Amino acid sequence: MTRKCSQLWQNLINIFSFTSLVAAMARRDVNYGFTLGIVVVILILWTTIASDLRNRVSFWMSSSSKFPDFSHYENFTHTLSNEQFPTNDKDRRIIVIGDLHGMNKSLTALLNRISYDTHKDILIHLGDLTTKGPVEDSLAVLSFMESNKILGVRGNKDQEVLEWRAWMDWIVSQPGGREWLKEVDKHWSDYELALEKGDMSAFDLWPSLMKKKGWGNKVPKGWKPLGDHYQVARAMSRSQYNYLRSLPLVLYAPSGHAFFVHAGLLAADPSRRPTHLKQPLSHWPSIKQRKHDIPAIRKAQELALLSEIPQNQDPWVVQNMRSVRRNGKPTRSSDEGIPFSDLWNQIMNKCSGFHTFDTRFSSVTRLTGYQGSQLAHLPCYPSTVVYGHAAGRGLDVKRWSVGLDTGCVYGRRLSALVLDVRSFSSGASEDHTLDFPSEATGRFHAEPLFPGAATHHTFDFLPSATDSRIKFDHAGEARIISVECH
Repeated sequence: MTRKCSQLWQNLINIFSFTSLVAAMARRDVNYGFTLGIVVVILILWTTIASDLRNRVSFWMSSSSKFPDFSHYENFTHTLSNEQFPTNDKDRRIIVIGDLHGMNKSLTALLNRISYDTHKDILIHLGDLTTKGPVEDSLAVLSFMESNKILGVRGNKDQEVLEWRAWMDWIVSQPGGREWLKEVDKHWSDYELALEKGDMSAFDLWPSLMKKKGWGNKVPKGWKPLGDHYQVARAMSRSQYNYLRSLPLVLYAPSGHAFFVHAGLLAADPSRRPTHLKQPLSHWPSIKQRKHDIPAIRKAQELALLSEIPQNQDPWVVQNMRSVRRNGKPTRSSDEGIPFSDLWNQIMNKCSGFHTFDTRFSSVTRLTGYQGSQLAHLPCYPSTVVYGHAAGRGLDVKRWSVGLDTGCVYGRRLSALVLDVRSFSSGASEDHTLDFPSEATGRFHAEPLFPGAATHHTFDFLPSATDSRIKFDHAGEARIISVECH
């Protein structure tokens, strides 16, 4: 610090001496004012250029950089109003579409197949709108969603695109950043041929421009520029970026007792027994309303699933989880652990609120001390989760969960869940008995993670099926409609 101060002081002395010398020379000149003016301009320019160079060197050559928040998770959950999720309007439908990955033609084909009405129907997407398909098709999908203000959730691929764009905005805000970013863009042509051949390893070799000292400190660890996420982020408009940023990670529809998420949710913390005091469905919620106000009780329980289960508050989990390992840790793998949807159904199939609400409300408010093997039911009401992300499992329909990623980007199908007034219960206050799914042979068999829980199965659908009917909500019916992708 002392050396820098001495150097700065010496520079000031040199500048003052230089200025005094020029001024003395100017006094002997008849054009004294003109000469002195030139000196002042030169000094101003020199100071400005030196400051800019100093800022550039400081930015590009610093040993470390503190990044701003590129993730933008501030809009984690959005609760749908009755207008956004109409369950009692016979003229309106709710259409939920699985992962698109830029398959714009397939999206158009599916909407035509469903006879989608932009003025009446509510459209909801499950994320991963972009990448894997051509950049221009990803932009077309984004344009449709953004211009029509379509409801949806943010997928893990959308998240990567959004973060790259936020990073670009940050880089451009730095001195010299805009010019440098343009130079980086020029290297895209070096990778196009390798990308067409499917050689993603080409991106492991960073361009020479990016190897200069300080570059690696300006890109978060693990990020690879010039890939498809980068290209979509670079090409999309400001309004499309704002649309992606506005998407929540979870949509909650209290009127339909349904959650919409890209990857998955958990109905209980897998590190604890289902009867543990901290499990939101192990006890009736404490609310101010009368104990027979079932709609209020159901909503309180459903909100507790989002707020009291730690995994459901983790952005990585809700955007990436496919399974849960034996140690209770969520994983992206489809081969390790148990599908999260099996765990969701194990808990929801224990909910017996409709059947035993009146007799159990006062006597079983807390189930602390019960063992899982001793408890056949839980004091709760079941809800449904609709998700995407798991293309390897295809159309994955269970009693209280619907997986809609049917691998469109891999040349398989694009699927939609179609809900209407017949999909929802006529009244939650009626004393119904839950209809549990049969133990027919399914595609998946595994030991349950929770003690005492029954094993549940996935219903099989023929690959050629384009219109299938499934149970939905307590006593409703929904349709699954799909089209082939090319």
